[in-house]
Amino acid sequence: MIQLKRSNWVTMACFLPITLFASGDLQDALSTRYLPYLPDLIESQLDSIDPGEPVACYWRDAETIRAERVEGDLPLAGLRIVLDPGHIGGEWAEIEGRNFRIDPNDYWVREGELVLEVAQSVRSQLEALGAEVLLTREAVEPVNIKRAEDYLEAALEDVVAPILADMYSLEAYALRVYARAEYLAAVSGDLAARARWINEVAQPDAVISLHINASKWPDGELKLVEANNLHVLIFGCMTASEMESASQIRQFRRKLSNRSAGMEQVLGLALAESLSAATDLPAYTYSGLNAVEISGSEGYLWARNLMLLRSVECPSVLLEPYIANSEVGYRRLQSALKTRALGEGPEVEDILVEYADAVVAGVLKAYGTNTALPLDE
Repeated sequence: MIQLKRSNWVTMACFLPITLFASGDLQDALSTRYLPYLPDLIESQLDSIDPGEPVACYWRDAETIRAERVEGDLPLAGLRIVLDPGHIGGEWAEIEGRNFRIDPNDYWVREGELVLEVAQSVRSQLEALGAEVLLTREAVEPVNIKRAEDYLEAALEDVVAPILADMYSLEAYALRVYARAEYLAAVSGDLAARARWINEVAQPDAVISLHINASKWPDGELKLVEANNLHVLIFGCMTASEMESASQIRQFRRKLSNRSAGMEQVLGLALAESLSAATDLPAYTYSGLNAVEISGSEGYLWARNLMLLRSVECPSVLLEPYIANSEVGYRRLQSALKTRALGEGPEVEDILVEYADAVVAGVLKAYGTNTALPLDE
């Protein structure tokens, strides 16, 4: 995949001064999006960021991409975008905690497999509109080449050793350690591998990470919930403990200084609008201090400090439409899985087709030559 990397000329052309946070906008961004619950840290962060320092970036904003199009070009000509089908699916779905069904006769709901199909559909449509589209994964396989055995040392640091050294306790401890190592390989290790590939090889203008949300099981029972909603995420809302991490602070400042914040908010709002219009779902509301609502999004767009959003250096947006274990969401997913198992074409209101079409509409709104067309049709 090394041949996909952009030329040095493109990267050098992005050595630009920081213009996003002029005239006090940086302080406003820190207080409303990045450190909304940490007012005492805002001044120290302002002092550590030089708004005149040149910063390297490999991506281009929508205005620049549109300006390079000529008459006759397709609506998304010049756009280079990465689609990230979240999670993995398959034999890794249980490790990821993304594997369930309500009845033994139902189809297994595995998020990684569902969003892979959505990503492939989105790619076909975006390519037909002139975009260059790359996927972080093409199959139900990890991106991370390392496996559980490579994370045993880290897992030992995370799992508390037993007080008693009897055979039962030691066996249970060994199983917990290996389960933790499997999780590190399939989740955080895979996210790190995706981010590295995006930054070092693909170097796109934007990343869209595709997911399907789920709710906590009521009272721990395998029982469907009533609420079905959606939300969209961009990077922000650092917590106090996260601001004590040197690596997270470096990534946080990188996101501020490379000017990706503004464009990812534009893309996030466009995708939130298109998903809302397509699904007619209400917005999900965070009740804690781990996320903050983005003004003007009607509750659909939130800032949150997730690993992929923080690690990717270009504009990045993470989608969480539908509640997979809701009464309506589960019924629609079962219907979609059944048609595919039977080799039939998707139904008129197929949930995965609806999802893919909404993503395409959002990308067209954010990057298309005629941004009014997609959502007005």
